[in-house]
Amino acid sequence: MINKVYIEYLLIKGDKKAFAEILSIIQPKLLSFATNILKDKSIAQDAVQDSLINIIRGVAKLKDHKKFHAWIYQVTRNKCLDIIRKNSKYKKDCDIDAIVEPQSKDTNHDEQSDMMRMINQLPPKQKNIIQLFYYDGFTVREIAEILTTPAGTIKALLFEARGNLKQLFGE
Repeated sequence: MINKVYIEYLLIKGDKKAFAEILSIIQPKLLSFATNILKDKSIAQDAVQDSLINIIRGVAKLKDHKKFHAWIYQVTRNKCLDIIRKNSKYKKDCDIDAIVEPQSKDTNHDEQSDMMRMINQLPPKQKNIIQLFYYDGFTVREIAEILTTPAGTIKALLFEARGNLKQLFGE
């Protein structure tokens, strides 16, 4: 999970070295996010590069540093959507709402592997919500901003996803 407090501190600090550190922290997450949407790592790298340029240009206009995390994901998602809209070959292959599957640090644990298999069986929107909420640490309000979906819908999807996971676990 991105350490939001540390990144907010670096944003407030405001120097070039601090911002370069922020970019090095967020770039892998954004690349993972874009790759899962576009299903092509090289195209995703282009999307992330374009997103980072937009982030660098727009960060000065950002009034609330606490919204930085949701904003960077939204910028990247919008860039991916632009690529999908411009290239008809991606329209069939890409899942616009897809988000990269959570990566566990130690894949040897059976429980984590079982959880990942269960999460992968969820519908794409529910998988997104689980990823953003539990693995990336976003709040319901932040997820609503990222996915441009009402917070009530996010809560409902999170509730459904939890219910589906309970069924998959056989509880």
